[in-house]
Amino acid sequence: MYFAFGALAIGAASLLHEMAMLPPVAGYIDAAALSAGAIYGGMVLLYERWGWRWLSTLKNLNGTWVGTITTSHNGGTSVPCVVRVRQTWTRMAIELETEHSRSRTTMAALYEEQPGDVGLKYEYVCEPRNLATPTMQTHRGVCMLAISTGPNGLRLSGDYFTGRGRETRGEITLQRVAKGLLDFDAALKKEE
Repeated sequence: MYFAFGALAIGAASLLHEMAMLPPVAGYIDAAALSAGAIYGGMVLLYERWGWRWLSTLKNLNGTWVGTITTSHNGGTSVPCVVRVRQTWTRMAIELETEHSRSRTTMAALYEEQPGDVGLKYEYVCEPRNLATPTMQTHRGVCMLAISTGPNGLRLSGDYFTGRGRETRGEITLQRVAKGLLDFDAALKKEE
């Protein structure tokens, strides 16, 4: 994609130069080269922010998701959770929040192993809230979620496990409730 943007930017700048709309700047700098760089930068910025949503095959996961975590902690507890996803073409940030903790991604990637096997894998750091149980400490974990389309739109479901200090595992099931970002209480009310 970057190559295509570069070729288009050079072509547009050359066309502007041929139309005598770009005189040399201060006699030293070729305005066509300067324009090509500006056009390229603008095209990449526009694609990064918005264009990928319509021109790319990437799944758009932006928004607020609500669901449950079923954890091996305490013999298999189910906990409501809210996930907020901020995504561009090259970046993704995921925040998962429960009543007792909040986790943020350290890295995330969309994958397509085989046709129909599309998902999201990410690593996170989880920090307990002030009122969490004393046994809950800051810890790292990995989450692997399959992306599927259900009757109510996109759905994420899969497994997670945590590292040293927590050593739990479980399942997460999520349904998108808004394409915007909602706070914890508003998201849970929206699900109802």
